[in-house]
Amino acid sequence: MFRVKVIATGRLAKNSRIQMEGLDVTLPEGGRVRDLLNEVGVFDDEVREVVVNGRRGRLDQALRRDDKIELRA
Repeated sequence: MFRVKVIATGRLAKNSRIQMEGLDVTLPEGGRVRDLLNEVGVFDDEVREVVVNGRRGRLDQALRRDDKIELRA
């Protein structure tokens, strides 16, 4: 298990449990962005762009301990 920090912008910041200040989420080893979305209750089609550690990310991208993920709607 490892932890990541996720923040949301746009509609997601208002309509999800993530909010602008962010949320720490624990994922199993091998967890991907798509697993993170499932964990926080966000559907793939709600996300316009994924940014991982300041760089454009993908839904199938593997995450690592202490990654910072921004979900843009």
